[in-house]
This record gives sequence, C-alpha cells and structure tokens, in this order.
Amino acid sequence: MLKVEHLSKSYGRGKRRKNVLHDINLSVGDGELVGIVGESGSGKSTLARLIMRLEPVDEGRMSFMGADDFYASCQIVFQNATAAMNPSWTVRDILKEPLRSMEGNRDVYISKMLGKVGLKEKHLERRPSELSGGERQRVNLLRSMLVEPKLLICDEIVSNLDRLLQKEIVELIQRLNRETGMAILFISHDLKVVQHLCDRVYVMEGGWIVEESVKQEGRFSFTHPYSLMLFE
Repeated sequence: MLKVEHLSKSYGRGKRRKNVLHDINLSVGDGELVGIVGESGSGKSTLARLIMRLEPVDEGRMSFMGADDFYASCQIVFQNATAAMNPSWTVRDILKEPLRSMEGNRDVYISKMLGKVGLKEKHLERRPSELSGGERQRVNLLRSMLVEPKLLICDEIVSNLDRLLQKEIVELIQRLNRETGMAILFISHDLKVVQHLCDRVYVMEGGWIVEESVKQEGRFSFTHPYSLMLFE
C-alpha cells in the first residue's frame, strides 16, 4: 500500500544545512499494524509529515497504491489533540468539516459512527476545552476515520495520556484495525505500547532506519546495538 524508497530530508542552507533523514526505506501493507520507534530527535515525526505530503522531500520517492484521493485515503492523527481542533467549534462542527463534500445527511452519519470510538451524542455539543484528554484524542481519531482512510498514521498519540487512557486508545486502534481493515502506521517512543500493538516495527536512530523486525510468537527480535539498548 505505502512504499517509501531512499527518502532523505534536510533543513537549512550552506554550513547550517542539517540532514535529518537519511535513505529511508519502509512499507506498510494492506491492513498492517506497523510501528516506528526511536528516541526524541530520531526523525519519526519528520518522516510522518513527509509521508503525509505536508513537506517536500529532498531525495527519494513515495508511492501510495490504489488511491484516487490521497488525502482521503491517508490520514494522520497528531500528538497534540488540543492543537488539532478549533477551540471555538463544537465537536459536531469539527466532525462535519471533513465531510463538507459528502452527499446525504452528515449528522446521521456522524451519530452512527460515534460509538466506534466510545463517544456519545452528548459530546457533539461540547467544545474541545470541555473534553478530557482521552475524549479529545477520540474525536481526532473519529474525524480521520469518517473519510474511511486506507492508512491511518498515529504520531505519538498516546504519549500525553496516562496509562489507563493509553490502554483504552491502543485497544480502540486494534479494534478499528480489525473491523475496518485500515492499515496503521504507529509512531511512538513508548516501546511497551509498540510491542503490544504492532506486527512489524522499524527502529530509527539519528534519522536512519537501523533495523526492521517482524513479531514472532508475540515478540520482536533485534540484533542492532541501538535496538537492543532501546528494548532491553
């Protein structure tokens, strides 16, 4: 579905030019749960922005198979749930916005979908400031799901939540993956969450992908020193 080949990215000019991504190769297949892990500054979020075409690449190419409308077929949920929402809008307004070209009754469709992310009708008239952190992230997830994407990129979406809310959001993502067949690219520095959620994982260090591992018998195996350091 998604294929990234030899992707590189740098910022600045001349002596201040800094390379932040180096020769990145990765893929996500139909319905896969794929993780990207690494410490802060490893390039994970920059890679997410490039995949979403929010920034241009310097070198390399990306292809997204079987999609007539990339921005409907590939969606992203960011770490800061509050910043991703207009504070003056109600949840209903926020959810209706991506459906502005939809034919039919948007309110009926939204009401039908609320239960999939554990929200209720009462949440529709609330504004972001009236929601808990977990509720805000559920709204962002639902907003992305409403256009029925083939791939959802989750960029550190549980890092600001406590462990109980993290567990609820991770279980929600697993269920959405099972029920819709939507592929997930899950970016996180939380290794326990990635170990639990993902079937395959890429390890990033200093803008490089240093290792890829496929889960076997419920666990990942690594050989690169950096990967071993992270997971041990």
